[in-house]
Amino acid sequence: MAARRAAIPWVSVFPHHRPTCHRLARRSNVPAKWPGRNRSAALNQPFNCQRWPFLKKTIHAVDTLIPSSSSTFTVKKLDFISLLPYELATKILSMLDIGSLAQVSLVSQHWHEMHGRDDVWRPKLVMASHNAGWPAVPGKRELWGARLSHVYQQRYQLDARWAQGRVATHYLIGHTDSVYCLQFDDHKIITGSRDRTIKIWDTQTYQCIRTLHGHKKSVLCLQFNDKIMVSGSSDNTLIVWDMATLEQKFHLKGHTGGVLDCSFDDKFIVSCSKDARLMVWDISTGKLLHVIAAHSGPVNGVQLHGDRIVSAASDALVKMWDVHTGACIRQFAGHTTGLACVQYNGKYIVSGSNDKTIRVWNPETGACMMVCEGHTDLVRTLHFHEDRIVSASYDQSVRVWDIKSGTCLLNFQSGHSSWVFDVHFDKKRIISASQDHTALVMDFSHGLDTRFL
Repeated sequence: MAARRAAIPWVSVFPHHRPTCHRLARRSNVPAKWPGRNRSAALNQPFNCQRWPFLKKTIHAVDTLIPSSSSTFTVKKLDFISLLPYELATKILSMLDIGSLAQVSLVSQHWHEMHGRDDVWRPKLVMASHNAGWPAVPGKRELWGARLSHVYQQRYQLDARWAQGRVATHYLIGHTDSVYCLQFDDHKIITGSRDRTIKIWDTQTYQCIRTLHGHKKSVLCLQFNDKIMVSGSSDNTLIVWDMATLEQKFHLKGHTGGVLDCSFDDKFIVSCSKDARLMVWDISTGKLLHVIAAHSGPVNGVQLHGDRIVSAASDALVKMWDVHTGACIRQFAGHTTGLACVQYNGKYIVSGSNDKTIRVWNPETGACMMVCEGHTDLVRTLHFHEDRIVSASYDQSVRVWDIKSGTCLLNFQSGHSSWVFDVHFDKKRIISASQDHTALVMDFSHGLDTRFL
C-alpha cells in the first residue's frame, strides 16, 4: 500500500529576523554578492548545484520530506525561505497566488516579514497593470509611506467588489422634480433637473454646496471640465458657465426645440435637439458655425470625438458627421425602434434604443459587432470605458456589461423607484439620475484607501 504523505509543520530553524546576505554566505558557502552585475538577470539562469553547495543541501533536505516506498520516515523541519538568498526568496513568493500569500504570512514571523516586502508585490502589480488595466505601480514619493502590499490589496478588493456587485449606496436628495442629467469627478457631482436648477454636490459629504439658476425650463443635459460647463434645456437654449466663478459666459440660442444633449472639446460645442438638427458652436466665442439637418425626428444623443460627431435619433439611426463641414460620413442601421443615447470614443460606437437593446458598432465599417440584451424597457442612457458598459433604463435597473462578450455582469434593480434618465461611472462608483427626484451613488470603494485606486 502506498505510504500516506504526512502534514509537514513548517518551523523556522533560524531567528525570526531575516539574516543578511553575509550571514547566509557564512552558513551556506554562498558568495556574499550574487554573481554578475544584474541580480534579477541571474535569477533567470540555470543553477549549478556543484558551484553552490547550499542548493544541493537544500534540494537534498526537501527530498527527505518526500517518503519512499516505506511507510515510515523522518520528517526534517526546514525553513527553506531563510536558506535562500533574498532575491530568490522574494522571486518565489511573488509567483504565489493571493490565497497562498495570505497563508505564507501566517507561517512564522520571518515569513510574515518577507510576505510584506515590496519586492514580492511589485511584480504582481506590474502584471496586473498589463493584464487587468490597473494603474501604474506608484513610486516611493507616491506611496506616502505605504507598502506595495497595501496598494495591491486595495486594488484587488476593488476588483472583487466590481465582480460581486458589493456597493455602499448614498442618495442625493434636494431636487424637487425629476433629475435628468449628471456628471462627476473626484471632488464634485453636478446634476440638472426638471426643477430648472443645476446643483453641485460634494463627493465626500454628499451635501449640496451650490445651486445654479439660469434656465427657464427643465435642464436636460450638461457636461463640464475644469474650465467650463455647458448645459442644455427644454427652453431651447444652451448656457456656457465659467467653472471658476460659476457665472454665465454665453447664452446660445438657435434651436427651435428642447436641447436634448450636448458635447464639447477644446474647440467646438455640439448640441442636438427635438428640432431634428445638430448645431456646432465655437467654444471660445459662442458663435454658431454649422447647422446640420441630421435626422427625420428628434436627435436624442450626440458625441463629439476628434473631428467626428456621432448622433442618435428617434428615426432608429446612428449617423457620423464631419465636424468641420457638416457632411454625413456614415450611418449605422440595425435598431428596430428609436434611439435614446449614444457614445463614441474613436474605437467603438455604443447605442441604446427603445427596442430594449444595446448595440456596439465598428465606426470604420458601420458593422454591428455586438448586441446586448436584457433590459425590459427603453435603454435611456449608457456610458462605457475600457471593457465596461454601464446602462440604465425605464425598467428602473442599472446594468454593467462586458463590451467584448455582451455578457451582463451586474444588474442593480432596487436603487430607484422610477425611470432612470442618466448614468455615469468611473473605477470607484456608479451614479445614476432618476424621475424619483434623486441621484443614487453606488460606491465600490467605501472603506478602501482611494489614494491608490
